[in-house]
Amino acid sequence: MTHPILHLEEISPEIYQVSDLLLERFSRLNLWLFDLEATGLDTTRERVTQIAGIMMRHGEIDASSAFTQFVELPEGVEIPQVVRELTQITPEKLEGAPPFPDAWRMHLEAAEGADVWMGQSVFEFDVPLLLTEFERHGMPLELPGILDSVALATWLLGSPGDSERWSTSRLIHHFSVDTGDLRRHDALDDVKILGRILRPMLQQIRQGHADRVHIPAGSPIDVRRHAPVRSEG
Repeated sequence: MTHPILHLEEISPEIYQVSDLLLERFSRLNLWLFDLEATGLDTTRERVTQIAGIMMRHGEIDASSAFTQFVELPEGVEIPQVVRELTQITPEKLEGAPPFPDAWRMHLEAAEGADVWMGQSVFEFDVPLLLTEFERHGMPLELPGILDSVALATWLLGSPGDSERWSTSRLIHHFSVDTGDLRRHDALDDVKILGRILRPMLQQIRQGHADRVHIPAGSPIDVRRHAPVRSEG
């Protein structure tokens, strides 16, 4: 898939490069923060169980825009116990939920008006998982312009270390973000956490980069990622 707002290239299982990105007046954009939960980490096989998003307008979260939707699982698809414990999503919570195509359409409607979508580790997990679901359901392989906050943090802050990446936990620690009232691995709470992480990032971009995110085509940045997970069998 060609990303609408940047060039993305896989260099190795642990590194990808981002380039050819230019976003002016970045803190003034409407940013749709989104996240998925799924039955596991293998983006070639797993199924989406929850979709959530929230709008960040001019650097502030718009609580009234919050969207969350559970997704029906096909018959025979299980949620492993370890994933149930992590996400607290059980088959009972998914009863009566719409199938993925309907849930995704609802999500698109909720995100209407966004200039750019953003998520944490979305180039590693959410985007490939979505493309798998689109292909599975015969849907167009189309996504809006998306920026990964891991890539943004790498551009803004540099690499945190030779073998480190800007994980959610590392960003929370770096910016001293209070997340005590939110639960990790709930899709809606995760986007709210991302919003709190982005606020000091946006301030740095305004003050240090004239509110401009620019990664020239000829000067890509290396972004460290988790190696892809592939299930056995």
